[in-house]
Amino acid sequence: MTKKLGIVTFSAAVGRSYKENLEKVFGDDVDIFDFSFENNNFDSQNIINQIKNLDTILISTYSQYEMLRNYLTDDFNVVIAKLTLSKKGYNILKSLTDVDTAMLVNLSPEMAAETIGLLYQLGFDYIKFIPVYPNMGKIPNIDVAVTTGEMRFVPQRAKRVYDLGHRLIDESTIVELFINLGLEEYLANKSVSEYFDTLVTYNIGVEYLLGKSNALKNQLDALLSLMDKGVIYANKDNIIVSCNGNAENIVRINKIDMLGKAANKILPEIDFSDKQIKDKLVKINGKYISLSCYPILEKDGKYNGSYAIIEDFQSKEDAQNKLRLQLMNKGHVAKYTIDQILGNSSEIEEVRNLIKRMAKSKASVLITGESGTGKELVAQAIHNLSNNKDKHFVAVNCASFNPSLLESELFGYEAGAFTGASKSGKKGIFEMANNGTLFLDEIGEMPIELQAKLLRVIEEREIMRVGGSEVIKVDMRIIAATNLDLEEQIQKGLFRKDLYYRLNVLPIYVPPLRDRKEDIEVLIEYFKNSMHGNFVITKETMNALKEYNWDGNIRELINCVRYLDNLEKSKIEIDDLPYHIRRRISNEVRRDLKFDQLDEILEDEKCLVVLEILHEAFLNREKLGRKTISQKAYNKRFNLSEYDVKSVLKKLSYYELTNSSRGRGGSTISPKGIEFLEALKKLNAN
Repeated sequence: MTKKLGIVTFSAAVGRSYKENLEKVFGDDVDIFDFSFENNNFDSQNIINQIKNLDTILISTYSQYEMLRNYLTDDFNVVIAKLTLSKKGYNILKSLTDVDTAMLVNLSPEMAAETIGLLYQLGFDYIKFIPVYPNMGKIPNIDVAVTTGEMRFVPQRAKRVYDLGHRLIDESTIVELFINLGLEEYLANKSVSEYFDTLVTYNIGVEYLLGKSNALKNQLDALLSLMDKGVIYANKDNIIVSCNGNAENIVRINKIDMLGKAANKILPEIDFSDKQIKDKLVKINGKYISLSCYPILEKDGKYNGSYAIIEDFQSKEDAQNKLRLQLMNKGHVAKYTIDQILGNSSEIEEVRNLIKRMAKSKASVLITGESGTGKELVAQAIHNLSNNKDKHFVAVNCASFNPSLLESELFGYEAGAFTGASKSGKKGIFEMANNGTLFLDEIGEMPIELQAKLLRVIEEREIMRVGGSEVIKVDMRIIAATNLDLEEQIQKGLFRKDLYYRLNVLPIYVPPLRDRKEDIEVLIEYFKNSMHGNFVITKETMNALKEYNWDGNIRELINCVRYLDNLEKSKIEIDDLPYHIRRRISNEVRRDLKFDQLDEILEDEKCLVVLEILHEAFLNREKLGRKTISQKAYNKRFNLSEYDVKSVLKKLSYYELTNSSRGRGGSTISPKGIEFLEALKKLNAN
């Protein structure tokens, strides 16, 4: 039976582009149906029934899954597309040698940011891309615009416009689709490799280097000797002509015994051919090896040899552990001091005083506060004022590890303790922190079965490695932090009461930014200077920033300052603030209308656009239907399907901001809606 694949996108044009490409890949083996929020009403039972009858759905963003999840079963196959550029689009961008700043135009802030991230991954980080999208406040004064198929949204002021074409579905997503559809055997089809040939991969920089001709052989050999992975090159006749020292060590064959020999005789496990291989696990001389092969093709497509990049699988695991844990000495250093805890408020002054007092003790410290308030900074400041300041400061995030791995990371393990364990065993975090400070971030996320073992370490000051029998003495200062209410977690049975009291000997509460508003100006100035920013914030704008709630605390403030710095403006007004901040500086609107519940409307851009359209219709003595509202929204460069309009009108009617006529009478703005808009315009004018 022919499989059925559905594509769901916001834009109909993007969906059509995906469909055309996938039809070339799958041929007649899969029936493909495209749906878009632009053209389809997902409130329609007919559409939902069509989707339910599919074998797999491909969506372009996670937010689309959130919209569809109510209609799908938990085991429904949903694939979120990973995207890349076509080689044609890549070459267009590569040709812009005289461009250092450009607008990146896309459908939304999220999609623009996502595309910028992709371009930076592909090596275009020397171009400063400024996101531009429909309905943004002020369009940056930049001559060059780059877009991925969204020419209709390119500002008219752009003097040079480059369309890279719609982003394409990348290789990993194609493979995932074949697997979900149960068609893995078709991955070898020529149509698949032909499609892959049109894509730019994230390894393009490596592939470019590996594709150089023999004229660069000497330079390449020098480079290979510096690489930390093994590299072996076999020419078009399958003769090994080059390899580096790491390759010798990994395959356990001397270089002199490999060079000039037939690759299929010396290393039959490696397929030196015109086929590209990525991250395949093979066994060579009793060792598991991570293998990738990159064929070298001439301009006419003629095969000219192949490079194998190999890595000892166990060494790869160990290297990842080193990176993740920053093993020993150099990595375990507390870089922040009490001088970097900035602010003049009484709240932050109290925190600094507590740090000074608690640094003198060896008792456990529990730091609490919302996410982004700087709890790790406080922990490092305590360490750097303590007698342990010259010893290790080892930080571990209890929420970042798989629960099954966290125990072995904390306690370490002996050789052969479990499948995949290092043959030499591994020192755990407790041992690394011996005589120093151990910082357990997000302690509230620690699995409850591990909490009992942590309690024993605190009480007995000794550990035993996983799979071991030797008792190892440890002595370290423990500082824990959490953004959860641990007393509430105790009531829910998610946190041990005895561990809580063992940790909460010296408590420190780090206040959120909204409770220390007088520090905001000091912090903004500090972060601005650290970014070498050259802008001034008007008094009115600074007052607005002080009234903002800052749910993300210091992290959100840093992001805001970075955004303002990228605007490259000398003076920052309220209209220059990030959109999500502008829309929430709404206290004056709420006071004018005496309705706190209107927050939902103020924070929903769709509601504000529709309300504005209805107000214009009121002035023209018109009543509008959903289709007309959708068209007028599109004219304002805002994509709203009739389904979106229906949802928005329902919400506006609930808050009595609109009147709806029965039948086909259309919708009109209410007196309360007019009052709401006038108050909002008054705020924006200020």
